[in-house]
Amino acid sequence: MLFAGLGLASCWNSGACVEGDACECFNGDECYLGCDGDNCDQRCFQMDRCGAVCEHGCSFECFDVDECSASCGDDCDLDCHNTAACGAICDRNCRYECHDTSRCGVVVGSSSVVTCRNVGTCEVDCQGSCQVFCENVGGECRVTCLDGGAAVMCPDGSHACGGC
Repeated sequence: MLFAGLGLASCWNSGACVEGDACECFNGDECYLGCDGDNCDQRCFQMDRCGAVCEHGCSFECFDVDECSASCGDDCDLDCHNTAACGAICDRNCRYECHDTSRCGVVVGSSSVVTCRNVGTCEVDCQGSCQVFCENVGGECRVTCLDGGAAVMCPDGSHACGGC
């Protein structure tokens, strides 16, 4: 329990977690988590608004939040669910999951995989090769490739920029 208290204090007071730490915010109006370095494990839930910023190799889970945003470097694992809106910017080799929410939007770098499931809309801007899975999207699942062109449809049902 002491570690949870330290993580919460870190988030609210300085806005930053130390490299490799776990940090979370919950039961409040808004919180914006930062990470002083790589490999932070960030989590936010039961809030109105929450955001996270991290360098590389980070994970961020956001749920039971109205508006959730994230910005991360390479090799990140982002999961946003049970919200009104999710948005993220993530560099290379990103795994972004957005499910059970109204709106999902993400900009990802090369070698990234995006999954939108049980959402109203899903918009993905691929800044290199990427693969996008759209499952049970009520509105449009729009995937834009770096050159501004449309993604190709792959045999496994995914959309891809840079080939299947």
